[in-house]
Amino acid sequence: MIGFNALGHLTIQTLGTNGIYATSLTSPTLQLNQWTHVSMTYSTANGIQLFVNGSFAIRNNTSPNYLASGQMNIITVGTCLQPNTCAAGQTQIVPSQFRGKIDELKIFSRELSISEAGQLAQA
Repeated sequence: MIGFNALGHLTIQTLGTNGIYATSLTSPTLQLNQWTHVSMTYSTANGIQLFVNGSFAIRNNTSPNYLASGQMNIITVGTCLQPNTCAAGQTQIVPSQFRGKIDELKIFSRELSISEAGQLAQA
């Protein structure tokens, strides 16, 4: 899940196997009314990595391992499907906090390198 917390920080949370959001990453504050490129990568080796405008922002290596299962996974961008469960610890994604436009959404079947994340931001 990708959304914003009450302080305006981009927040990424992952759903644990028990159905509760477990891992949380919080970016520096993003500037309002300015186009921002956000990339997120995942691998079992590096965990979740967040890039803002092509620059590395933060990493969390404690995320659960996700294996190919043939099952459908849900990704939410900008909101939470169940507002009462949008929290990992003290970090809560505020429902309907995202007010903007999404230009592109790309999903790759592999982790992108740091240079690839930078190139996407320049495209």
